[in-house]
Amino acid sequence: MTDFDPNHVAATEFGKVRLFSTELDPAEASNITAQNVQRLLGTDIDLDASKVEVITSKSIEAIGLRQYLTSGYGIAEADLKGKAAALDALTGLIVLIPSSAFKGKEQTLDPNPALRFIGTFTEEAAAPPAPMTPRKSAEGDLTPGKGHARPIPNAGRSWIGAIGALIIAAAIVLFFVL
Repeated sequence: MTDFDPNHVAATEFGKVRLFSTELDPAEASNITAQNVQRLLGTDIDLDASKVEVITSKSIEAIGLRQYLTSGYGIAEADLKGKAAALDALTGLIVLIPSSAFKGKEQTLDPNPALRFIGTFTEEAAAPPAPMTPRKSAEGDLTPGKGHARPIPNAGRSWIGAIGALIIAAAIVLFFVL
């Protein structure tokens, strides 16, 4: 098993959410937004700001941060075990950065001391897909079922009519030109 370095973002990383907080006074904290949080994470950090979330602890105090992470980010309950009280007690700004915000680029974070790293959490693994069952068409029965297009009877007659109309139109044009 390899050690996970929370400050290193691998290009192939997915399914993780980094959590930071800050207890700056409201005037200083109001300057931290999803669009500029990358400056607090170090130099040359490239983030998709639309995937970064900066919220106040007061805005989620009714449900708590633990519930917010499980419901909003799909963090596994097992990953939050024993941390619920500490997470729900956080105050100030909360910064949530999913792996997808790093745009699939390898990056090394060097967070500003104003940001306190709380932890990296893992999303629940998706349920495996249900096994596929063969359909009749896969077994050789190629008769169209409900919702499939059926051949149009006498479809060739429309081509004959179209060609006939073109011949008549050409004859009329030639008659008036000559």
